[in-house]
Amino acid sequence: MRFVPLAIQMLLVSVFALSADPLSRYLPDSSLVSLRAGAVSSVSLPSEGMLSLAPTVSSRDALAAEIRDLRPTVGVEVLQVLAGITGRTDSTRDLLALYNAAHAVSSMKGITYYSVSRGRNQVLFLQAYAISEISHPVKIADPVFTGIPRENDMFTFQEDNSFGKNTYQEHFAFRDDHLLVKMENLSTISFMLVPIIQPHNLVTQVILIPAGKDLIFYGVAYLRTGMPIGDHSGREQSLKNRLVAMASWLKSRLLAAP
Repeated sequence: MRFVPLAIQMLLVSVFALSADPLSRYLPDSSLVSLRAGAVSSVSLPSEGMLSLAPTVSSRDALAAEIRDLRPTVGVEVLQVLAGITGRTDSTRDLLALYNAAHAVSSMKGITYYSVSRGRNQVLFLQAYAISEISHPVKIADPVFTGIPRENDMFTFQEDNSFGKNTYQEHFAFRDDHLLVKMENLSTISFMLVPIIQPHNLVTQVILIPAGKDLIFYGVAYLRTGMPIGDHSGREQSLKNRLVAMASWLKSRLLAAP
């Protein structure tokens, strides 16, 4: 009978450890063990905008409403924990480093991802840089901030290995406990000269939550098209792989920050 109190004590210790985890404020305890072990969670995104993996933050409901309004043809959610980021990502200095890293668009040039359609790793962005005007996409330097504004917009140009050359708008919303980044196409995306995605119909939204030395990365990528989608699961997997590549890029930027 001596083992019963010990078992209860061990259970209480384990529950307390999970509840003390700074990530448990945003994520269910049931997912923390696997995420802490380096797992990448992903799930298909329904067109009704019901989010399964989104952390508990103030932007969640508005994000779901935007997805419902678009009613995407295909989409995917991705959730992972970027562990062991240098310093404390919830400190003022490291929050600024995070904000500037998210704006370092030119450093995305050359990042790689696994292309499902081609069956191999390949470069995702052949070109990526900030521009001052949509009508005149001349490269400018990545913005660097000394303070964090609540809202900020920038225009970017990307030459994507799959989607070609296009312009995008990126919106940054800094909240008390997270950063929300939204990227959407401003130009029509074509394949072999055939328009397949209209402006504002290819969207990536990322929620970044600093917690101690770790960073929660939640991304949702989705698109709406009137063209036949073909291999639906393959398109979802490609979107997932893009989000995973973005998370890896962001982590490398933060680890390299002074």
